[in-house]
Amino acid sequence: MRNNGTTVLNISMNKNSSKIDVLQCSGEYWMSNLPEEVTRKPLVCLAIPGSHDSFTHLLFDKYPVANDEGRFIREIGRFRLVRRFIRRWAITQRFSVTKQLYAGVRYFDIRLIIPLSTKLNGVRVLHALYGNCIEQLLLYINIFLDTHPREIVILDFNHLYNFNSSEYIKFLKMVESVFGRKLCLRGKDITKISLASMWQLGYQVITISAAETTTHQSASWIWDSSCIISPYANVDRSDKLFEFLDRTLRDHRQGPRNVFFVTQAILTIKWFDILMHPFSTLEERCALKCTEKAISWITTFDEPSHFNIIICDFINHLDFCNVVISLNMPSEKYRFVDLCDEIAIKSDGHIAGEQFIIERCKESCILLLDHLAAVNIDDCEKCFIVIGPCKGSVFIRDCKNITIFTICQQFRSRDCFNIDVFLFCTTKPIIESSKLMRFRSLALSYDKLEEHITKASISPFTNNWNDVHDFTPEDISNFEICCTEYNQIKKMDIIKDIENIQFIRERSVLPLYTIANNAIGKKMLILCMDRDNEALVSFYDRTLKFLRKILAQGAQLITTKDMIIRKKELPSLFISKYAKSSGRLVTLEIAWDEEEIKRNIQMASDTMKVVEDRDFEHYRANLYRFAQMQTDIC
Repeated sequence: MRNNGTTVLNISMNKNSSKIDVLQCSGEYWMSNLPEEVTRKPLVCLAIPGSHDSFTHLLFDKYPVANDEGRFIREIGRFRLVRRFIRRWAITQRFSVTKQLYAGVRYFDIRLIIPLSTKLNGVRVLHALYGNCIEQLLLYINIFLDTHPREIVILDFNHLYNFNSSEYIKFLKMVESVFGRKLCLRGKDITKISLASMWQLGYQVITISAAETTTHQSASWIWDSSCIISPYANVDRSDKLFEFLDRTLRDHRQGPRNVFFVTQAILTIKWFDILMHPFSTLEERCALKCTEKAISWITTFDEPSHFNIIICDFINHLDFCNVVISLNMPSEKYRFVDLCDEIAIKSDGHIAGEQFIIERCKESCILLLDHLAAVNIDDCEKCFIVIGPCKGSVFIRDCKNITIFTICQQFRSRDCFNIDVFLFCTTKPIIESSKLMRFRSLALSYDKLEEHITKASISPFTNNWNDVHDFTPEDISNFEICCTEYNQIKKMDIIKDIENIQFIRERSVLPLYTIANNAIGKKMLILCMDRDNEALVSFYDRTLKFLRKILAQGAQLITTKDMIIRKKELPSLFISKYAKSSGRLVTLEIAWDEEEIKRNIQMASDTMKVVEDRDFEHYRANLYRFAQMQTDIC
């Protein structure tokens, strides 16, 4: 959506926080430096700078006009003087391929031809005139990739002239000999490819070819043109161009993002304009102004997810690459940087599922009371941080002496010291090179928290807060599972009246858990099943109300699990005598008086059952293992 000037509730926000750090937008290593959550996004969801007719910085006027032009132009182009005028309008880039790579270009728009002239050898690039041999240009790209192993490129061979089958096979063998194992293998779904997945497999090059040939079946690394959409305006006026770009971008956003989408921010000069201004150039006449307007147009969007690949002419102008790269970074509205002794708040609607970054903050209270995609916390000290439901990961690095409250799918820490974590986490928390980490069950409520949990797609019954995995274990444990105590946490009084935020067990939206070894009473397993055609929200709400009721009466909650069971899986799980049909199943492991449990269940619902004592251990082991398998798959 377009930037509508939305304001956020900030108390004493640091006015000097920069929009985008220069290092973050460094073109040479921009993919390597992206936040971890961004690297996991499909490449079709990244903003990637590209160049139009990428390899035209050098075109030769000593050779005939190329075959991509019509017969009339080829005829008048027999004269070298005419070809010199053509070159002024055919060159679309000033940077060589190496300079483009260092500037940040990662998508290359390539036209290739096998020249009919005997004076030229090899497969050549072209744009009205012939350019360099493609093999040499690909070798330059490969040299860059060798020294930048976490950068990837997309090579789009979208125009191929004078290729027959044998010549095309020869060309493919040349490409394979240049890049070898860097070539990303073709798959059924381009949306499965992310930077992280390519890094893991050692891929750095995605090749797309316009040639529709059975040869692709033997070349497993060639993607056909069905994986990319590149609408072409073919207009010479800026107003018509951006009207076209607005429309095509809007149409693309309404459908599934399952292909690469190229935004061609380029004007097509007409021959009449060339004849009227023979001593001008494409750059002077229209391209530079078009690129300038394109940058202004791009910055009117406050959600980077609108764009994928953006190309223009003369990418060396106006910091084009950094503008596009910065779309992958959280904007200033999605960052708190260099706060000191301040209270900073983002309330409902001010993050709305985007990624958020907290950096270099000290002795501050930071409240992110909205649903989020992911949160990175770096180099913070003595801070009190509350984070609403996070659909992805909360990742803290190089922090010390902080207290954090969060609901998330994944929690990770690296190089941290003395951290109190009040946690609800779908997967196992992970720590690495961290010490004095204390984990506690979370009790939290604030306005619209329940709504945010739903929007973040978090189950209120899948919580592995105390199942911590330490990648760097030592003789003395680096973490501790603690009872939930708030009376020793500093700064809590400062924020108690903001957004009705509370840390009270009885008012917590999510249930508070008890450490198993501290539980008093008989341990029992309750199976809660949904009704036929019951909405998920209704089932969760009904189960939570029951759970809150028994906890208020003195029951202690040890573990909850949430899973979907199909009818054919009932016998293998040995629960058919309790669950008579397929559907969603929530298990509640409770410590309390058995008679009280049974009485409350009888009053609550016929879809709740207590597992018999003789089945307790076996059922618990089977169901917990099954639930963990589903969590791992998700």
